[in-house]
Amino acid sequence: MAFHGPCSNLLQYLKIYKKMNNNKAAPALSASGIWSVKRNLSALTEDSSGTFYLINGLRFFGMIWILIAHTVFVYSLYNGKEIFFQSLESAPFYLWWIWNADKAVDLFFVVSGFLISIMLLKEQNKTGAIQLKRFYFRRYLRLTPLYAVIAIIFWASGARNHEWIWANLLYVNNFLHPDNMALQWTWTLAVEEQFYLLLPLILIFIAKSPQRSFMQTMLGLLVLSLLIRFGVLYYYDELWNSNYRDMLSDKVISMTFYGKLYDNLATRFGPLIVGVIAGYGYCFHQHAIQNWARATTYRPLALNILSMAVIVFFMYFPIMDTRYSESSNGLRLYIVFHRTIFSIAFAWFMMSVFLQLSHVRFFSWFYSLKIWNPLGQLTYSIYLIHLMVILVVVHPLNKYIQTLDLHPAQAMLSTVGLGAILSLILSIIIGILCWLLIEKPFLNMRELFEVNRGAPKPVPMESKG
Repeated sequence: MAFHGPCSNLLQYLKIYKKMNNNKAAPALSASGIWSVKRNLSALTEDSSGTFYLINGLRFFGMIWILIAHTVFVYSLYNGKEIFFQSLESAPFYLWWIWNADKAVDLFFVVSGFLISIMLLKEQNKTGAIQLKRFYFRRYLRLTPLYAVIAIIFWASGARNHEWIWANLLYVNNFLHPDNMALQWTWTLAVEEQFYLLLPLILIFIAKSPQRSFMQTMLGLLVLSLLIRFGVLYYYDELWNSNYRDMLSDKVISMTFYGKLYDNLATRFGPLIVGVIAGYGYCFHQHAIQNWARATTYRPLALNILSMAVIVFFMYFPIMDTRYSESSNGLRLYIVFHRTIFSIAFAWFMMSVFLQLSHVRFFSWFYSLKIWNPLGQLTYSIYLIHLMVILVVVHPLNKYIQTLDLHPAQAMLSTVGLGAILSLILSIIIGILCWLLIEKPFLNMRELFEVNRGAPKPVPMESKG
């Protein structure tokens, strides 16, 4: 079962939103220019404005992490669980980060919460309102056109679970039994869309309730996310009494794991809330954070070292090793807390990079390289098609490498390594075509529609100091 997925591209929204709020005229866009390959290619390669271009590099590396992990997953499908686990146990330590690629999903959730909260909080702070209809319209139209094309192709192919594809287009596919889901890796889109549906309403509720502060509400939700994870783990005996391997590989246990603990908003919204809190800090306290970092040398350094240590720890935690994966209170604590702790560490690292704090300026420079602009904008297209590409690429490659009579670990590393590289290259090529012919034209339509129609009426919100 596929189990990873990135956030959708919000940078286009933020760039247009910034132009609108600065009262600058949007670039002239006519109906004839919607499908212009030259214009759309230029939009893909142009520099993103503002600080948020740094996210493109973070997203692309997160996408690579997910693609490699899914290549491992496809390898296990073609070779069976016994061969897979035998190969896994023989793999060197420096590759253990591959087995923890589920953290890439949390990374994308943090980024999503961060970007969406900045957009909504700035709108609220400037206008005292949130334009709900416009927000929901833009979010649905941002994700759905390319998704719908792929869904139609999937349905027409008669692939397994094609009769359930309607749930994907309504972004409720994660409510289905995991065995019934079509395009199983797209559960993350459902989680994000459900969160986007609720977050503006939560912000309106906070604004209309003077006794509630933003931080109190968000920290309360973060604690609630941990309690829900513990409650689900405790309620289902097959999860409480299982090791991590069985949660991923045993047919019965894995269905409970994915359906109740992994694929739904209730147990995964913690990293999104962490991103929202980071967005709030960036909107209203970035100068205070920068001044604090300049005034004290050692505290921000210690915090950056700690955050990177936590990130590396969870990247290399040997969760799939039999010595560490037995059912125990330690494993239960890990399952409850690991996503939130990792997300907090990543959120601070991300904030440090955006604010260009002195101790992480190398990362600020690295993620500002122009190469990440087009690659980062392609992550949504790549995400939607990458697993289908991997299935096509790895099948013949696996058959060939099996004829070489290699050690199981060598065979897996060769198949996964070559398969991931070839799949990434092919996914980028297909992703560019998707961007030029589907994704960007519909973004152009959305922009043209809004220019001609005008902004819808906002929902008023009380100002809070």
